Amino acid sequence: MKKVFISGTYDILHAGHIQFFKDAKALGDYLVVSFCSSENLELYKGRKSSIPDDNKKILLEAIRYIDKVVIGNNDGGVWDFVPEFILEKPDILAVTEDDKYADEKRQFCEKHQTEFIILPKTPPTATSVCTSGIIKKILEN
Repeated sequence: MKKVFISGTYDILHAGHIQFFKDAKALGDYLVVSFCSSENLELYKGRKSSIPDDNKKILLEAIRYIDKVVIGNNDGGVWDFVPEFILEKPDILAVTEDDKYADEKRQFCEKHQTEFIILPKTPPTATSVCTSGIIKKILEN
């Protein structure tokens, strides 16, 4: 079984996230999704989570491409997923092409003997949106 690991905030789910889950799942047999805890979201992104962690976990667990959901709560650095990653021992860490820590994550994967894959941002079949755009639109109304 090939295990794939991805991480993100996934605070306001949209079709782009679903497409990323689908593309990541296609890399293996089992997809683990780590999302940033509310505490870390506020610490690193400077904003509060839109929904509580337990609600977000239930939403993510309901997505057919995802086999397991974990909450990243490492307060020791920018990557909140490190303890969960080490525990899960994935075969692949997948990121999107705009991941600003790609070089560091590649080195991290080399250290942990994990394949590192950068996925292109495949446009979803729905209207393309982003979380920051959704937040901006909500604040304008």
